[in-house]
Amino acid sequence: MKLRMQTHLWTGAALALVLPAAALANETHVYGIANFGGAGQCSAKSHPVHTKTAAEFAGYFNSLKSSGHWSDVQTINNAGVRADIWTDASKASAADAKDTQANVGVDDANVLFVHTHGGHSEANLRSWLVMGNNVDACSAVTDTHMSLGNGKLNIAVVKACQSGDFQVWKQGGYRTLVTPSSSFSMWNAFHGDSSCGNFVKRYVKRYVANSRVDGVGENWIDEAYDWDLGKNNDDCPVSIVFGQTKAQRVAMFEAGGWNDRKNTGSKTASTYFYVAGCDPDNGQKLPE
Repeated sequence: MKLRMQTHLWTGAALALVLPAAALANETHVYGIANFGGAGQCSAKSHPVHTKTAAEFAGYFNSLKSSGHWSDVQTINNAGVRADIWTDASKASAADAKDTQANVGVDDANVLFVHTHGGHSEANLRSWLVMGNNVDACSAVTDTHMSLGNGKLNIAVVKACQSGDFQVWKQGGYRTLVTPSSSFSMWNAFHGDSSCGNFVKRYVKRYVANSRVDGVGENWIDEAYDWDLGKNNDDCPVSIVFGQTKAQRVAMFEAGGWNDRKNTGSKTASTYFYVAGCDPDNGQKLPE
C-alpha cells in the first residue's frame, strides 16, 4: 500500500485566523441508518450493520465518558437522521437548518460518525448521504446543505459510498464544506463504492480505539482499505484535511486524535490523502 496526497490551494485573499486558547469540549454524535424503502423512509437497500457499526463507534466514546475522559455521546439512528440536522443556517431558513440543534445536529458535536448509503455527481461537484426519513429531503448534500464547523464539529468519519470522490475534490467540490473560520478540519470518507458487512464493525472498533491521540486520518485509511487483485472494486478510504498550511494538514492527518485535535488554521486549502492506485467501483482509479 502506497499512501499518497495531493493538495488543493484555493484562490482568493488569504485570511488569518486566530483562535483563543480554550479547553477542548468532547462531544460525539453517531448516526446509523439501516432501514430503507418503507413508509416514510428513503429508497435504498436496508442494511442492519449500519447501526451496528455506529454502536461500535459510540461504545468506545462511552467508555471514555465512563472513565472521565469524554463529556457526551449521542446516538441518532434511522428515522431520527434527517436532512435538516445536516443543514447549516447559511444554506436554508432557520426552520430548515438544524445542524446545531442540541444533542442531534451534526455541528453540535466535535466528532461524528455516520454509516449510510451515498453517491456523488462529478458534473455537479457534490456528494450526498441518504437519510433515514423523507420528511425534509432524502439526501444531505455536501454543497446544498452542509457548511461544517460553524458550530463545534472538528472531525467527520463517513462510512458511505462515494462520499469523498477524488474528481469532486480535485475540482473544488468539497470546498463548500468549510468557511475560512470553520473549526472543521477532517472529512474521512470513501472514493467510489465501499463494501459492507460485519467486518466493518471490527475495523471501526479498531480504528476508533487506536485514534485517541494520533493517526485519526492515517488509521482510517489503514483500517478501511481493501484491495481486490485484478478487479475494480477496491475499498478506497480517503481523508480530506482542511487548513492553512501543508504542515498543519499533515500534522492533523498523522498526529491528530480524538483528544488531540490539531489547530489547522484558516481553512483556505485542503489535502487529499489516499492509497495510490486504489481502484473502486463507481470511481476512477486513483493516481499512482
